[in-house]
Amino acid sequence: MAEFFLELISEEIPARLQREAAAQLARLVREALAPLSPEEPEVFFTPRRLALATRVAAATEAREEEVRGPREGAPEAALEGFLRKQQARREDLVKAGGYWVLRRRHPPRPAAQVIAEAIPPLLWRFPWPRAMRWGAGSRFTWIRPLRRIVALLDGECVPFRLAQGEDDAHGLQSGVESVGHRVHAPEPFRVENAAQWREELRRRYVLADPEERKARLLEGLEREASRHGLALVPDPGLIEEVLGLVEWPVVLIGRIDPAFMDLPPEVRQVSMRVNQRYFTLRDAEGRPAPFFAFAANLEAEDG
Repeated sequence: MAEFFLELISEEIPARLQREAAAQLARLVREALAPLSPEEPEVFFTPRRLALATRVAAATEAREEEVRGPREGAPEAALEGFLRKQQARREDLVKAGGYWVLRRRHPPRPAAQVIAEAIPPLLWRFPWPRAMRWGAGSRFTWIRPLRRIVALLDGECVPFRLAQGEDDAHGLQSGVESVGHRVHAPEPFRVENAAQWREELRRRYVLADPEERKARLLEGLEREASRHGLALVPDPGLIEEVLGLVEWPVVLIGRIDPAFMDLPPEVRQVSMRVNQRYFTLRDAEGRPAPFFAFAANLEAEDG
């Protein structure tokens, strides 16, 4: 089995769509690469990327195919039409059970060829709930402008283009280079395999694994709240949303102006949650605290 790795790098994907999009990508890739018997993919997503890694057979298996055509004695036009449709010759046909039957042998096909043929149409038809066009002259759409495609089979690029006819699909084609954090490490780097990609991204301030990113976010929230003698008000929905807003969560504590502490706690919490994606905090006695926690997507700098 060979490792197939695919990464799709774009402008920021809305947080609420990322997890489902990653699951859709895994499902579509498994279906498209079914002749290669792919294993269950491992999926990754961040605000700027969808990715997956799976293992596939090195080639498809040889197979025999039978296609039943017209009945024996059918009009010549029907037989000619069948041959044109199947792109076959009369000598390819045999008689069986009162019908003309086309028998074909399909030789093994290398995995790289199957992947290169399957992925472009998959991306063209990707089922975003809504998608956008950008630039000029292409009908290709994505949830936000798609910038890079990394496609590797056992470390080697699987070359393909998204162009269809005269539509160049913004010149998008597969390559071997990914990018790190937009601010801290925007320079491209070469991807060798899924494990190396994850480690290189981590060094470049991106946690591609959503569960690893979630663990860092939760640990940061608990640590910073405890450091100030406060407790975090649980909010799983906000955790999931913030997970889709940051590639490198850095938790900070802010202070609420005393003038706003006269507002009902529920009003403050809803406003902070919906408008700022802030986390509500309570003091040691369980009372609303004049502080909030939030996750930045940048390492904090003193000064």
